[in-house]
Amino acid sequence: MTLRAAIVLLMAGLLAGCANSEPLSSNLALPAQAVAPMRDPAKKTLASKVLSAIALERVTGRKPDPARLIELN
Repeated sequence: MTLRAAIVLLMAGLLAGCANSEPLSSNLALPAQAVAPMRDPAKKTLASKVLSAIALERVTGRKPDPARLIELN
Protein backbone atom coordinates (compact mmCIF):
# COMPACT_ATOMS: atom_id res chain seq x y z
CA MET A 1 0.00 0.00 0.00
CA THR A 2 2.81 2.41 0.84
CA LEU A 3 4.48 1.62 -2.49
CA ARG A 4 1.31 2.63 -4.37
CA ALA A 5 1.03 5.83 -2.34
CA ALA A 6 4.67 6.66 -3.07
CA ILE A 7 4.18 6.05 -6.80
CA VAL A 8 1.03 8.21 -6.88
CA LEU A 9 2.78 11.03 -5.01
CA LEU A 10 5.80 10.81 -7.32
CA MET A 11 3.61 10.91 -10.44
CA ALA A 12 1.63 13.87 -9.05
CA GLY A 13 4.88 15.73 -8.39
CA LEU A 14 6.19 15.03 -11.88
CA LEU A 15 2.94 16.13 -13.52
CA ALA A 16 2.81 19.28 -11.41
CA GLY A 17 6.33 20.14 -12.52
CA CYS A 18 5.32 19.87 -16.18
CA ALA A 19 2.12 21.88 -15.80
CA ASN A 20 3.61 25.26 -16.73
CA SER A 21 5.93 24.18 -19.51
CA GLU A 22 5.07 24.77 -23.17
CA PRO A 23 3.79 21.82 -25.20
CA LEU A 24 6.20 19.70 -27.20
CA SER A 25 4.23 20.29 -30.40
CA SER A 26 5.24 23.98 -30.45
CA ASN A 27 8.78 22.97 -31.41
CA LEU A 28 7.54 20.84 -34.30
CA ALA A 29 5.96 23.64 -36.34
CA LEU A 30 5.89 23.29 -40.10
CA PRO A 31 8.11 25.50 -42.22
CA ALA A 32 6.51 28.65 -43.60
CA GLN A 33 6.47 27.21 -47.15
CA ALA A 34 4.32 24.23 -46.12
CA VAL A 35 1.53 26.36 -44.65
CA ALA A 36 -1.36 26.93 -47.07
CA PRO A 37 -2.27 30.56 -47.75
CA MET A 38 -5.41 31.79 -46.04
CA ARG A 39 -8.40 32.42 -48.31
CA ASP A 40 -10.86 35.23 -47.93
CA PRO A 41 -13.84 33.64 -46.13
CA ALA A 42 -16.25 36.17 -47.67
CA LYS A 43 -15.42 35.07 -51.23
CA LYS A 44 -17.73 32.35 -52.52
CA THR A 45 -16.38 29.55 -54.66
CA LEU A 46 -18.18 28.23 -57.71
CA ALA A 47 -19.00 25.02 -55.86
CA SER A 48 -20.71 26.90 -53.02
CA LYS A 49 -22.69 28.96 -55.54
CA VAL A 50 -23.87 25.84 -57.36
CA LEU A 51 -24.87 24.14 -54.12
CA SER A 52 -26.73 27.26 -53.02
CA ALA A 53 -28.56 27.37 -56.35
CA ILE A 54 -29.55 23.70 -56.05
CA ALA A 55 -30.83 24.23 -52.51
CA LEU A 56 -32.77 27.35 -53.57
CA GLU A 57 -34.37 25.44 -56.45
CA ARG A 58 -35.41 22.56 -54.19
CA VAL A 59 -36.87 24.83 -51.52
CA THR A 60 -38.61 27.44 -53.66
CA GLY A 61 -39.07 25.57 -56.96
CA ARG A 62 -37.68 28.55 -58.89
CA LYS A 63 -34.89 28.10 -61.42
CA PRO A 64 -31.62 29.87 -60.51
CA ASP A 65 -30.22 32.61 -62.71
CA PRO A 66 -27.13 31.19 -64.49
CA ALA A 67 -25.56 34.66 -64.71
CA ARG A 68 -25.25 34.74 -60.92
CA LEU A 69 -23.06 31.62 -61.00
CA ILE A 70 -20.52 33.17 -63.35
CA GLU A 71 -20.09 36.64 -61.79
CA LEU A 72 -17.22 37.15 -59.35
CA ASN A 73 -17.80 37.90 -55.69
